[in-house]
This record gives sequence, structure tokens and C-alpha cells, in this order.
Amino acid sequence: MKFTRQNSNGFTLIELLVVIAIIAILAAMLLPALAKAKARAQQAVCLGNLKQWGIAQTLYVGDNKEAFPFPRYQVTSLMQQDNPTWGDVQTFHNTGIGDNVWFNALPPNIADKTLYYWDVDPIGFYNKKSIFNCPTALSQGISAPDDVPSANNQPEHNMRPGARPLFNYSMNSQGGKTLKTQNILHPSAFALFSDVHNRSDELFRGSAANKIDLATPHCYITRFSSRHNQGGQITFSDGHAQYFKYDYVVDANGKDPNQPDINWTP
Repeated sequence: MKFTRQNSNGFTLIELLVVIAIIAILAAMLLPALAKAKARAQQAVCLGNLKQWGIAQTLYVGDNKEAFPFPRYQVTSLMQQDNPTWGDVQTFHNTGIGDNVWFNALPPNIADKTLYYWDVDPIGFYNKKSIFNCPTALSQGISAPDDVPSANNQPEHNMRPGARPLFNYSMNSQGGKTLKTQNILHPSAFALFSDVHNRSDELFRGSAANKIDLATPHCYITRFSSRHNQGGQITFSDGHAQYFKYDYVVDANGKDPNQPDINWTP
């Protein structure tokens, strides 16, 4: 009996395993690079948003006798200044309060929607491309320790999106209607808007009380965010925006290191 040997054009199991291993190694090498590229792209979008806020405020002061909008609601409740609910946002607007706050006063200058507009769809607020939303903050989401209601069902420190607007950017609390452009010594150095920290597990220096003041509409040094590669972005009162490392903006004690190109007071 004569046997013929058949040639096989397929791969052996060992060859397939080798190919899979090579693909896995290449993927492991590429994923960090892709993650970095994604982070840079998100940071670029964020910087663009902050530049838009700079344009909006430049147009606003030009139409309002060189006066800036308010950085927070001018009400006696500290909770409503730091952590207004969606209900607060709509109620204040309906009663003629708060339309001169930056997040309501500025968006129309660049054909965007005011914050009170979004009260009808607070969840959709985070799903729409908007100058309010930093893509890095959205992709990071809310950290588990922060995703809890506060005592007595008050919205303070509550990071659930349906409860209150979660601000990715905020206005320097040293700004406001009492401040005019002529009062600013160095417009190119006066910080007007910045990334505001919205996770308690971010790089942070300062008191424990300030650490849980998350996603607030107004900020100062203690609320500056480090979400972009241990840094954040700032819009200055002359309209330009720039990235800074957290260490450059906040010193080891959580204070202002008094950098000549970043002034938190006018």
C-alpha cells in the first residue's frame, strides 16, 4: 500500500500562540502611548473651552462698563454659593436672581446656553459638547468616596449629577461686579477661570475641609485641579489660557507661591 503525504498550509498551535503573544506585547507597548495621546487631546479640548470663557468675558466687560460678572450667587447661604442645586439655578433665574453670575451671563456671548437652560435636562448637560464640560473630568467620572449624599440629604458635597451642577471650570472668587478692568494691575497674570478639582483623590494640598469642596462654581488656589497630568489650565483676564503644573500654582502648604505670571488677586 502506498501512502501519500499531504501538505498543510495552516498554522500549528505553537505558531498561533507565538503570533498571539507578539500581538499582546505590541498592544501592551501601544496602549500607554494611545492613552497619552487621548489625554493630550482631551486637554486640548479643555484648553479650548477655557479660551472660549476668556472670549466670553472679554465681550461681557465691553458691554457692561468694564465690570466682570459675579463668580457665585449673591445670596446669604454658603451652601447655595458653593453647591447650588439644579432647583436653585432655575428658581433664582425665575425670580430675577443670578443672571449676572458668570455661568449664566457669559455663554450667550459665544452662542452657547446658560446654565439655567439645562435645568430641564440636568443629566443631558453632561452628555452634550459644551464649554462647561472638560472631557478629562467626564471620562474620569466621580470617585466612589464622593458618590454619596451628604448628611440630612443636603446637596453640599453631593457629587451626584442630578442633584446639582458639577462644575469642571470655575471663576476666581476674587472677581465680581465690584471689580473692573481698570482695577487689575496685570491683566495677563490675573487668573479669572481655571480647571476646578472635582475628585477628592486628586493631587491636593490644603486643609481637609477644602479637599471636599468639589466641582464648585467659584475657586481660589485651594480648588485648582490637577487632573491634566498633575496640572490644570487657567484663563487670565486678558483672555488667554495656559497650562500649568499643580506644583507651580500651589506650594507645599497649599498656599499661593506668588508666581509673577499667576496673580489670584487683582
